[in-house]
Amino acid sequence: MRLGCLFLILVLFSGCAALPREYPAPSPLVYEQVSLDGYHNIRYWGDKPAPYLHDSTERLRRALDTIPSLNQRIDILALSGGAEDGAYGAGFLKGWTESGSRPEFLMVTGVSTGALIAPFAFLGPEYDDTIQEFYTETSTADILLFTPLAALFGGESIADSAPLRRAIKKAINEELVEAIARESRKGRILQVATTNLDAQRPMIWEINRIAESDHPNKVELIRKIILASASVPGVFPPVKINVQYRGQLHQEVHVDGGVTQQIFVYPRDLDISRFRRLLKTQPESNFWLIRNTKIAPDYSEVELDVSGLSNRAISTLIKYQAKGNLINIETLAKRDGFNMHVTDVPVEFDEPLEDMFDKNYMRALFKVGYERGKRKAWRTGL
Repeated sequence: MRLGCLFLILVLFSGCAALPREYPAPSPLVYEQVSLDGYHNIRYWGDKPAPYLHDSTERLRRALDTIPSLNQRIDILALSGGAEDGAYGAGFLKGWTESGSRPEFLMVTGVSTGALIAPFAFLGPEYDDTIQEFYTETSTADILLFTPLAALFGGESIADSAPLRRAIKKAINEELVEAIARESRKGRILQVATTNLDAQRPMIWEINRIAESDHPNKVELIRKIILASASVPGVFPPVKINVQYRGQLHQEVHVDGGVTQQIFVYPRDLDISRFRRLLKTQPESNFWLIRNTKIAPDYSEVELDVSGLSNRAISTLIKYQAKGNLINIETLAKRDGFNMHVTDVPVEFDEPLEDMFDKNYMRALFKVGYERGKRKAWRTGL
């Protein structure tokens, strides 16, 4: 089912009664002050720097002690949204590994389908096959179960994300979370973005800090965050996260990180110079940006019906939102002394997409990404 069709169904169902929350939403006066019980410094708003920068500075000191090469080179990998087009990034990473030039990243960030890839990209090439299996063996039924009638009676979406939730549970296990924690203790960073829909703001979750914590429910929280980052609102149910303020429970609603940003590195207002001063040298610094779809306009004759028009309009909106995100990162690169490297699905890729998470489409796109990764098909600008 194409996105335009889904949009039409959502419009038709929009007048239905909404489901109540288990706990009330935080009020506008306190929503920035809520916390997750038992956690400390694990998330921040994506539109401003984290309030615990001193702690982040100490983390970089630790990284410099455990990874001396950071004084010569710093690499940050950002993985964008793109649904089934995540097959491109999965293939590119594997090809990049086989080229022999893939670095170890100080930081990895992910949004939506990029959030599904990010933990494995963070842990390194030994997880390339895991990513490949997901993006070449998965079908629509492995991601969602359409339940359009539920929306008629006040449901939150036209599909159930239980299949994706099961896949995430299988992949994000205690062993993998402990592996992330080990890397976190070295000072490395893994971040995933969701959208807090009440606040209309991006939320950045520090997955490595959660993994490093002693909280008994940390594995489940990481699973929920990754599911939320990939939960297209209206198509998938939102992910509800319980928070508290002065002993009172509240409930936040989190959805696809791509609603607010398709790709990110760090907030624009972050003063990188304070971190640079810790370095003994001026290391080569790189942004590696994998855009899991086409950046350039892709001409296609529009079907003159509601589905065709809405599908084309929404995909165009997302394309230009992502381009704006990339332009923002480009200005950060120039300001902060990073080399910017970008790769995206080539315009000439024309495999037909028959359905969401079409296995044949993803296999073809994985192959394209793999070949481009082996060739190190990066460009240095938009």
